[in-house]
Order: sequence, then structure tokens, then C-alpha cells
Amino acid sequence: MADKHTYVLGINAYDHDVSTCLLRDGEIAYAIAKERITRRKHAAGFFQEAVDYVLAAEGITLDDLDLIVRNCYVLPVEELEVRLLSIGVPEIMDERERQKARKHPLHLSRSNKVLTVSHHLAHAYSAFAMCPFDKGAIMVVDGVGNYSADITEPGQLTDSVNPLARESESYYAFDGSSLQTLKKVWLEPTRGVLSDEFYYMAGLGAVYSRVSSYIFADWNKCGEVMGLAPYGRPDAVKPLAAMQNGDLTVPPWDADFDKPWFVERDLDWEASPSMKHWEDLAWRVQDDTEKVLLARARWLREKTGAKNLCMAGGVALNCVANGRIAREAGFENVWIQPAAGDDGIAIGCAYYGHLAVQKQPRKYVMDHAYTGVAYSDERVRADAARPMVRVQATSRKSNDICAETAQLLAEGHVIGWFQGRSEFGPRALGNRSILADPRTAEMKTKLNKQVKHRQAFRPFAPVVLAERANEIFADHRDSPFMLLAEAVRPEWRDRIPAIVHVDGTARVQTIREDQNPVLYRLLQAFDRLTGVPVLLNTSFNIKGEPIVETPADAINCFLGTGIDYLILGDTLMQKKPAYRVVRPVASFFSDVGDLVRATLSTEVR
Repeated sequence: MADKHTYVLGINAYDHDVSTCLLRDGEIAYAIAKERITRRKHAAGFFQEAVDYVLAAEGITLDDLDLIVRNCYVLPVEELEVRLLSIGVPEIMDERERQKARKHPLHLSRSNKVLTVSHHLAHAYSAFAMCPFDKGAIMVVDGVGNYSADITEPGQLTDSVNPLARESESYYAFDGSSLQTLKKVWLEPTRGVLSDEFYYMAGLGAVYSRVSSYIFADWNKCGEVMGLAPYGRPDAVKPLAAMQNGDLTVPPWDADFDKPWFVERDLDWEASPSMKHWEDLAWRVQDDTEKVLLARARWLREKTGAKNLCMAGGVALNCVANGRIAREAGFENVWIQPAAGDDGIAIGCAYYGHLAVQKQPRKYVMDHAYTGVAYSDERVRADAARPMVRVQATSRKSNDICAETAQLLAEGHVIGWFQGRSEFGPRALGNRSILADPRTAEMKTKLNKQVKHRQAFRPFAPVVLAERANEIFADHRDSPFMLLAEAVRPEWRDRIPAIVHVDGTARVQTIREDQNPVLYRLLQAFDRLTGVPVLLNTSFNIKGEPIVETPADAINCFLGTGIDYLILGDTLMQKKPAYRVVRPVASFFSDVGDLVRATLSTEVR
């Protein structure tokens, strides 16, 4: 097989959201985030599991690869690996992973087949290399990229820039496979306490992450900030970021912000007396972000005259801002990388290798994000036949899984839906999803409380038949990756209240038959029963865990939550009456096992 194909491997290495992407003759063969394999959210560290996954899926070895392209936004990969030989950074690699890395041929590699590319350039390639446009503009905005001193690719506008300044925003134009850098916005070095400099840098992504850390004690909860924002009062908090004469200004973070949740961690978050303050702050940072991004996008449109816009970088996961850009910035078409965050860096690295190094033409369009392994029926049967599973649940084949599932959904049951290849990126797009009937407001409460175990304010997204979306959503645009927020038409809000956010919007996913035939048939079947071509679609996981990857992951989540039925391909699983007795015992032994493993891991370190 190897002598018939050209293979390029892209790697997002070491820090959060480690991932890999394997190209076969310029098309994505497989891509995976490490977190899906290790079950640790935003997994950092060595990348062996993710590399092994894509190579095994393709049936090749490292020797079959023609090129390997990597990035780590912290430092160039080769320099970071040398530093990690002599210093301990457990948040990047614990001792077990350090020992594993030292034995791996890609660690400290000196092969001429292995190279490093800069962060925003990788984001840019992830945005345009597989978009449906021949030419257009690119917008990359994230929290923090590489140091100016570490960007070695020509044309990246690093002349006369402080070598310790870091990438914050980058704007490009593309035509075919060629790329031109138009503008870069840099984060100047700042002082910090306990290495918290990033939060106090004057960048848009940095400010949003600072608010996330302040409200949720986690810099990576920006999606929750976006969901909380509509509950806030307009202009109750002074601006946190604004455009002045074409430049971004970020005022100092001062003593007005004295109610961080980390001080109140012993309290229930939702019962905190600081809630209104947090809601107002979320509104402020979201409104500021939308205005700044819209101003940048309009400038880019005027600068390039382009009809098409491509977006990547973590800030491009802000679907509310994306919706405004699509409607108001003046571009005819907007395409957003489904893995816009740092997991998508692996895609950008791979395509940089394919286009810029190997000088190959663009030919692949990413019209779906199903890049994982498809698990066999034999694997499903084996996982469902495990003794502790058989005690708690029954399983059987269905002759018409879509019709049967549609009936269960119409009866108000919550379904774990596991089909085909897993999605790449943070959104569940119908192959690793929890599905439910959107026609009652109570469904949102049930899912948040009994299934997802998360805050009550968190909204849920709809998946809709693409040809029916205009009936339901105002000013609608094709949205296969669930990255645009749109207003739900007034006449539909009472018909599908479980997916309507407090501001009357929804984060829409559209489905065409050629993108996902099974999900499309399920929506058709539900429409025939109810007259509603919409389902509630949320990721198949619980709060704090990655989306499920394997059938075993799906079964474990099903048995550990209030999900009523689990669909694995055309296999239907249902909990037995004995489940309520057996589950607490099984959970106890599982918790004991986790504690033992954690203790052993600590002793090894």
C-alpha cells in the first residue's frame, strides 16, 4: 500500500489538544485528537497515541511517511524537546510519558523528513487548504501563537517586531495554493504572577480566556462564557476591548473585577451571589469580541475585495460572532474550519507539508468532519457482550434503526447515537451525538441535569435537514459544522423550545444526505412522525469528559447517565430493570480502580 500513496503526517504537539492528521495523496485519511483516545479532556503531552491511531487505521508505519510537519505554540518542537530532557513540566508530560517519548523515533528526530511550522501559518493552512473556494481571504484569531523569534517562514511580517512578541491575529489572502500575509497583530510581553502573563496580554483571545478563567476558573471554558452572555445586562460592565483608529485597545484589568469563582469554589456555582456580575461580564466580553471581529472582517473585505472568507483559530469557535460576520461583514461566503482550535493545527501542518513543501495542487474539499476509525460490528458485539454490560443492558439488531429510533425520540426518550467514523473537532456532528426531541422546554432541563451534569443555563443545538432550514432559521446559511448562530423564526420558537437559547438564537447544524446518510434518514423519519425536521443534538459525553470515541466509551457513558437508549450502528441497547441495583456496585468498583491507577501513576512520577 505504501508505495502507491504519498503520506504526510501533521502533528499538534505537546501542549493542549494534541492531535494528528494523516493525508493520503493530499486528502484527509484520518485525524484524531489525543483526548479521544486517553479520555483526558484537552490532552497534552507526547503524541504517540494519536500517531499510532492514524497509522494503524491506514495500515502503515512511520517508515511509510513521506513528510512529518509539527507545531507547538509554546516553542519550536525541537527546542521544546531538548528543554524537556532536563526540566520537569508535568502539565505537558508526566514521567511515564517522558520515558515513552525517549524511546520513540519522532522524539528528538533529526530526520530531513521532519520539520516544524509556525502556529498561525498552520491555522491558515487549516482554513484555506480544503475550503471550497479557489481564492479568498483568511482570518486567524486565537489566544496566543508562536514568538516572533520562532517564526522562520518568509513573509510572516516579523521584521522589526519584538522577538518575544507573540502572534494574536493574522490576516491573509490566498489564490489557489499561494498565500500572502497581509497583517499580523502581536501580543507584547507583559509581566505576570505565577506564569499568568497570557491572561494579561492585550489580545482578543487573551481577554476572552481571562474572563473564562475569572468566571469558571478555567481558561478553556470560552464556550460557556458565550452561552452565559445573553443573560447579562447590556453595558453594565465597562468595555474590555475596542477598536480605535484601526488598532485594538485593551484597558487594564483593575480592582472592579474582584469576584472570581476560584475564591468561591466551596460554593455551588449557580447559587453564587456573584452570578449577576458574571453574567454581565460575559455579556461585555462577548459584545466587545463581536464588534472587534466584525471590524476586522470588514477591513479584510475592503483590503482584499474578496468574496470568500475562511476562518480558523480558537476565536473562530465563537459561533455567535461567526454569525454576525457571515451576515454583516460583506463576504458572500464564509467557511470555518470545523476544528478551528488547536486540534486543527494538525490539519494545517499536514497541508503546509502537502502544498508548501511538496508543491502539490489543492484538490480536496472538507465537506464533512468524519475522520476517525469506523468500528466493526464485531467490535460492537464484543463490547456489548462484556459481563458487566450484559448484567445491566440488553442489545438487539434493528431491521430499521432510523424508524425505530425516530419513534423512541418522538416518545421523549434520550438517545445515545453512535455511527460510523468519529467527528474531528469539538462539535458532535451526528456520529457521536446525544439526540433528543426538541419540542418541549423540559428536555433541556432533563439533559443538563440527568445526562450532561452541567449548568442549567447551557443551551443545546439543533440539527436540521438542510433543505428545510430556511423555514426555521432567519437569514440562514449552510452550516454543516455547527459554527453559526442564527435566529429561530418566531413561529418556530414554541415548536422547538429545547434548542432555542434565551436570546432566541440557536447554533445550527445542517445535514445533507451526501454528508451523513444515516442521520439524514433519521431526521426524515422524525419529520414524518412529528412534522418537525429538527432534532436536539449535543455531544456524546458528560461535563469534563471528551466526546466518546469507541463503542466501549459509548456504552460506559450510556450506563453512567440518564440516556434511555443507545444506538450502535443498527444495534439497539436498553437498560434492564436490574440496572438500578447493579450500576451503583459497578460504579464503586470502577471508582476504586481509578483511584488505584491514579495512585500508581503518582508513585511512578
